[in-house]
Amino acid sequence: MAFLPKKERILHLLAATVLGLIWSLAYPSWSMTGFAWLIPASLIFISHSKSGRGHFLWGFFTGWIHCATALYWLLQMPYLPGALAAWFFLSCYVACYPGLWCWIVWRGIRSETPQRDSLIKSFILPNLRNMTLFRAQTFAICAASLWVALEFAVSNLLTGFPWLLLGSTQLPNTPFVQSASLAGVPLISFVMVWASVSTGIGLSRLQLHRGNPWRWIPDTILPLCFVTILTLFGYQRIRSMDANVPSSSLNIALIQPNFPQDLIWDHQKSQVQFKELIRLSEAALQTNPDILVWPESALPADIKSFEPVWDLLKKHKVWLCFNGTDIRRKAPEDGTVMMYNAAFLMDPDGILQGTYHKRHLVMFGEFVPFSKWFPFLKRLTPLEAMFTPGTQAKWFHVSEHAAHLFPLICFEDVMPELAREAGRAKTDFLINMTNDGWFGESSAQLQHASLAAFRCIENGLPMVRCGNNGLTCWIDPAGRRHAMGSMEDLHGRGFKIVQVPKQWKLDTTFYQKTGNLFAWICVGISLSWFPRVFRKGMRANRA
Repeated sequence: MAFLPKKERILHLLAATVLGLIWSLAYPSWSMTGFAWLIPASLIFISHSKSGRGHFLWGFFTGWIHCATALYWLLQMPYLPGALAAWFFLSCYVACYPGLWCWIVWRGIRSETPQRDSLIKSFILPNLRNMTLFRAQTFAICAASLWVALEFAVSNLLTGFPWLLLGSTQLPNTPFVQSASLAGVPLISFVMVWASVSTGIGLSRLQLHRGNPWRWIPDTILPLCFVTILTLFGYQRIRSMDANVPSSSLNIALIQPNFPQDLIWDHQKSQVQFKELIRLSEAALQTNPDILVWPESALPADIKSFEPVWDLLKKHKVWLCFNGTDIRRKAPEDGTVMMYNAAFLMDPDGILQGTYHKRHLVMFGEFVPFSKWFPFLKRLTPLEAMFTPGTQAKWFHVSEHAAHLFPLICFEDVMPELAREAGRAKTDFLINMTNDGWFGESSAQLQHASLAAFRCIENGLPMVRCGNNGLTCWIDPAGRRHAMGSMEDLHGRGFKIVQVPKQWKLDTTFYQKTGNLFAWICVGISLSWFPRVFRKGMRANRA
């Protein structure tokens, strides 16, 4: 940044800020999904600099503006020190990845020309416009593979944060996103970056061939053909899916209590919270559903008696799926207590039929990393005790209705590998109990539900979602959300009755068979690209 004159630096900062804001508009609740296709090529232009450090810093700055804007809802958490720290440092961490992408891609651009001066003279990719079509497509595919490899890294390192994936913006484009059933969201991100970079290269050729306004089209033909093929595949998948909707279904009552998060620490109001939960459930059960579902954290941890719940189930002959804390001793002779964030299934007689322990815990929400070595980190969270992660997947068998449910708690429905396990046994639908009430009435609920929809596409399974203050709905195997209601319903207090088809399971998807294979292929392509990029890049720098 320091290499630019002051006036150019201000304009550059303004352009990078605008691009970061436009990037955020592609995500819910704005959902201007078309903007996402512009981002990769625009990042290359915006990160133009005379140094490798400049490429990284411009990419990082643009990425930080995007992350800080898209994740603004973190600031609404009721514990201010933790909210500020989470918002700032998470945005910085995630922004490192577009910064790295810009740095490596620009080294790839530099490797295409031996003269560094020719790169500096023009803002518009002067060396790429002279590339052959084959070399341009190779470069674009390598850049797309690198993008996927970096998204794969941010999705898995440090417990993983697969929240702002480029491909996840395309959910409204229902036919196209069916390609997630082939290779997950990474395939969608790959195609978008490939198309964006190829189009950017094509447009840069216009400066060289000003008499031919269609000179950019050949660069876009191959990626656009791929987009067309995937979209046609999506149409066919949806048609097949809609033609095979089972006739039998389950009636499920979903309670959305919209409890403020400060009630968690106000034990004096826990009985008021419990009575309201029972009242909402009683109203919902007048419709005679088969299963009653409570969201995460709806049941107070210190209720005096469970009798009202048992009475409710016996009176209405209904099954109950709910969330709570499961406290166990590490061993009978050991005094160590283990706390689990758990999902429970209870039959109409009040007998516990299944327990699932959450496996993917939220950092600083359910545990504090490195707290043994750095105790001061505990000041960033109001946690009084830390949870222990579960170790295995579980299925809930609702024997009376011959239904098999696969429970996921809160953030777990954004982790592809956890939902993928549902396909390893008979599953009627995924069920997610979540509490996004930490983030007020923000876009967090919409972003979360949008990510959850991809688990349905990837695995060909419906999902039932029950949230404290949204988004409560059910999602079909094509990722389409049902029983959304009005915007007032999104964050309101009440209940929804949904009818979910039983055994609406398509054939095992290719993604279920191969998992992250495509992402690993992109990692391999990226690693094979590095020797050429860095070897030739150093030669260009010495020229």
